[in-house]
Amino acid sequence: MAEAVKVTVTLEPDIEDFVRDQMARGSFASSSEYIETVLRERFEREHARQQLDAELQKGIDDIEAGRFMSIEEAFDSIYEELGLKRPAR
Repeated sequence: MAEAVKVTVTLEPDIEDFVRDQMARGSFASSSEYIETVLRERFEREHARQQLDAELQKGIDDIEAGRFMSIEEAFDSIYEELGLKRPAR
């Protein structure tokens, strides 16, 4: 893990009260811990969204290049791969 860097954040009074309330509930040991946790969650969601966007783009690229199959072909392939008999349609 990278070395921590100190950053100073100025909060509006109502947000400061909210953070202090979270600390008072025992959820977090300090305001720094709370803010870091919220930012980490946001960072992880953004990273996951970027990964999803990349995977969706791969799918779009495959469709545009003609690399796709019908849903029926997909189910046929799955049943065959699993060695199952496909129910009559």
